[in-house]
Amino acid sequence: MAGSQPPAGPPPAAAGVTAPSGRHLPPLPVLVAVMVAVALATATLGWLAWRSGGRQADSVRLVPVPTVRTYPPGKEPAPEFRLTTLDGGTVDLAAYRGRPLLINFWASWCRPCVKEFPLLRAVRERHRADGLEVIGVLASSDSPAKARAFARRNGGTWPVGIDRGGGPAGETTIAYGVAGLPETFFVRRDGSLAVLQLGELTEQGLRQHLGSILGP
Repeated sequence: MAGSQPPAGPPPAAAGVTAPSGRHLPPLPVLVAVMVAVALATATLGWLAWRSGGRQADSVRLVPVPTVRTYPPGKEPAPEFRLTTLDGGTVDLAAYRGRPLLINFWASWCRPCVKEFPLLRAVRERHRADGLEVIGVLASSDSPAKARAFARRNGGTWPVGIDRGGGPAGETTIAYGVAGLPETFFVRRDGSLAVLQLGELTEQGLRQHLGSILGP
């Protein structure tokens, strides 16, 4: 009919997107805004985790890691390190060859590290005749003064080396592939890794893992 107008449809700019299934999706500007918001939230969480660094009691991990890892005898040597200790001396891993070792990565701000401290003290005393030694590696993000005061207050007389390097992870921490604190490596007399324990040590776990390093 002359003068009639075609049916009005939605303006092109306001139209959404139709998915292959027929489901109507939000307009493109809305999708972009949502994607930007998600990206900003993810970046903010990542920055907060990095910014808090050593001040968090529990580590932030992006991928699951095993709690316990075992190593075949003599296959993987413990990475060497030589660090300044809390009392101003030097701890050199090479000097302990021939002795079974517990290398404990820790920090004074880490609650699980603090909880397992008495166990380390007790196991060292119990197996002194076997030559067992505990070597601590203090996180580079920690305060040596606070760690020194804590160790003295809680009877920690084993050597504690201060890891070198800026940021949340020091050189020794990186060399050992430490994923979080606390983390303890059981080292055989020949200097090879035997067991890795990620997380707080328990009496049962200690008894189980010590068998792999106290033998000849």
